[in-house]
Amino acid sequence: MTTPNDLPIREPDEVRQDCARKLMTVQISEHFQAILGCLLEESWTTPRLIEMVINSDGQLLGRCEGDPTFRVFLGSSKDLILNIHGVAPVAELDGDEVGYLVAKVAEIKRQR
Repeated sequence: MTTPNDLPIREPDEVRQDCARKLMTVQISEHFQAILGCLLEESWTTPRLIEMVINSDGQLLGRCEGDPTFRVFLGSSKDLILNIHGVAPVAELDGDEVGYLVAKVAEIKRQR
């Protein structure tokens, strides 16, 4: 029997890659796929969403490849967190992978 202490510690890039691999098998909207691709530094959509910001109202805005500004309204940051937790069991994400995605959203919030 293995215990949590017996599990190997994964590097952040390993967590990111495992998370991306699992999420690619789940059918989600192209909109959500673009957001997750941006969080995971993957090129899953065209145009590619390359950067996101969260404004003072908690709204998520995106900048696509080739755009100079954040023109794309993506929804609320609260909904994004809910959607991450909603897709997690479907994609069979583990705690590290969910934590990685939530931490990426937190990084975006700190950039305000």
